[in-house]
Amino acid sequence: MNRSRSGPHVWMVLAAVVAIVVAACGGTTTSPSTGTAASAPASAGAVATAAPSLVAVTPKPIAAGPGPNGGKVVRWFIGLGTGGKPEQLAAEFKVADDFNASQKEIYLSVEVYDNRVAANQLQIEIAAGNPPDIIGPVGVEGLNIFRNQVLDLTELVASSKYDLSKVDPKLVEFWKMGEGSAMIGLPFATYPSFLYYNKKLFDEAKLPYPPTKVGELYQGKPWDVAAIREIGKKLTVDSKGNDATNANFDAANIVQWGFDSQWADNNPVAESTLFGAFSVVGADGETAQIPDPLKVGLQWYSDGVWKDHFIPTYAQIRSNLLGPDNEFQSGNLAMAETHSWYMCCINPAAPAKPSFTWGVAVAPAYNNTTTAKLHADTFSLLKSSKNPNEAFKALTVLVESGALLANYGAFPADKTKQQAFFETVNKQYPNVTIDWSVPQAMLSYVDIPNHQSYMPNYAKAKAALQALGNGYRTKELDIAAELEKLKTTLQGIFDE
Repeated sequence: MNRSRSGPHVWMVLAAVVAIVVAACGGTTTSPSTGTAASAPASAGAVATAAPSLVAVTPKPIAAGPGPNGGKVVRWFIGLGTGGKPEQLAAEFKVADDFNASQKEIYLSVEVYDNRVAANQLQIEIAAGNPPDIIGPVGVEGLNIFRNQVLDLTELVASSKYDLSKVDPKLVEFWKMGEGSAMIGLPFATYPSFLYYNKKLFDEAKLPYPPTKVGELYQGKPWDVAAIREIGKKLTVDSKGNDATNANFDAANIVQWGFDSQWADNNPVAESTLFGAFSVVGADGETAQIPDPLKVGLQWYSDGVWKDHFIPTYAQIRSNLLGPDNEFQSGNLAMAETHSWYMCCINPAAPAKPSFTWGVAVAPAYNNTTTAKLHADTFSLLKSSKNPNEAFKALTVLVESGALLANYGAFPADKTKQQAFFETVNKQYPNVTIDWSVPQAMLSYVDIPNHQSYMPNYAKAKAALQALGNGYRTKELDIAAELEKLKTTLQGIFDE
């Protein structure tokens, strides 16, 4: 796995290969393809402890007729995002089993694929006329592949009078990212971004902690990217103890850095979202563009690396001083802008002990506007579903499941379910007081359009962005010229 400036997104990347399919009829498993030792156990408990198969299982066609409880069969396809880890399966099967036992209108069938083959498998099933009904949990990037296959949920939400009042209106707007602004998912699992800061380093620099409320001043000035630069330099220190505001500062021997957008997937679009939400695709869906937030943002980051030195270079990120590759955990990075899922990885692996305490603060503003990039997972329906009304009912059961939210380590979109998440994480950090109002607030400032939203020829276009993201951290570049080259490159990719 390439961890360069991306890090192990442990809540979002599969740790093991899993390929299990539970057939709709009778709840039994299909036979594995040739070369597999045996079929997977049928019970949820057995599935959770079974050794993962190394061969993806292709499901047999779902038999016509009712499921075992007499209800219409609705197929739930897992594997495009998280959900396929062995330890996650028991909770998923239990949710389906409990739902099937609670009523006789719908029978929810579960299919789980290895994340590495799931997208291809789903394309095969759609092409063969044997598609599932529900896909997910799946993030924005996973849905990009199937953007023209996903059903607009707007009418189903209205006709069922589904209650969206428990989620921030921005999260409802967020999922209206399908073709023609179709609503392609319901708010479910969120991973808001905000600022993590090292209290020990702030105390040593005699600096007040960053704000926890949007609009709060910091040392009498706006809490914005200019403030990040100013205090970032004060928090950047060389081997002799000089900070980056000192004339004697030695940029060749830095031992502590002020700021980074950590594990931003090497993507300058993700990093530059602090400067406003944008897309590199024009309104026509096919023209490459370089919006102002990308121009200003990438120049700011480049200057932070090569002129002001408060942001680390690629080589510095890979050094032992910063992990390597887990900058904030190292104790040598004062501020990290990243997502709630990073709470997985702040403490070092046992038996090592944390060397500092930390806090959270709101994202800095730019031009009086705060933008906090969002990662999010949802469940979607395929247009080809033969039973969309029943499938939507099953989908709402998944979205409202606290057990699934806990299973995926997600910050709930539903405000009424957030306290349980807070209590779980608080137990992992007994010596840290986490101000949960910070990530809650950031859900009102999410990036629309999202930094992972659709681009033509998405995988190749993202690779071009990542090449620039790695390049400007490796050596100082003419950012304006590089962005012009990027525009040309992207247009060629879009036109393929």
